[in-house]
Amino acid sequence: MDVRKLAAGIGTAVALTAGAGCSVALAQQPRAAEPDRDVVLTRGQEVQVAGRDFTVRYRGLVSDSRCRPGLQCFVAGDAVVALVLAEPGRGERMGVHLHTDHPGPRETTYAAVRVELLDVSSTGDQVTLRLS
Repeated sequence: MDVRKLAAGIGTAVALTAGAGCSVALAQQPRAAEPDRDVVLTRGQEVQVAGRDFTVRYRGLVSDSRCRPGLQCFVAGDAVVALVLAEPGRGERMGVHLHTDHPGPRETTYAAVRVELLDVSSTGDQVTLRLS
């Protein structure tokens, strides 16, 4: 067995593994959102409020009783979404459900950041939030 080829193969494997680990770490960094601006999140996406130790992740649609497009309904209905609010630097997080209509809350406050649900796409794949 050629020791030089073995060493080169091991070195390449280590470099590729280290590079893959770095790219995964970079991919997991949330994008920044400016306070008091609307932000659109897709399912699984996370944003960090610029200049704050605060992130919000859209987990998905929990329930949807809204009137379907093209139909006429007496009641608008309600969509409920699941979010995870976190202070990564403190290692704290909290799951919340926000509603588009009553009976549940449309907004919440966590770590001095107000999170308001403005809209949910008809498919539930995207939400529009205001973080202030």
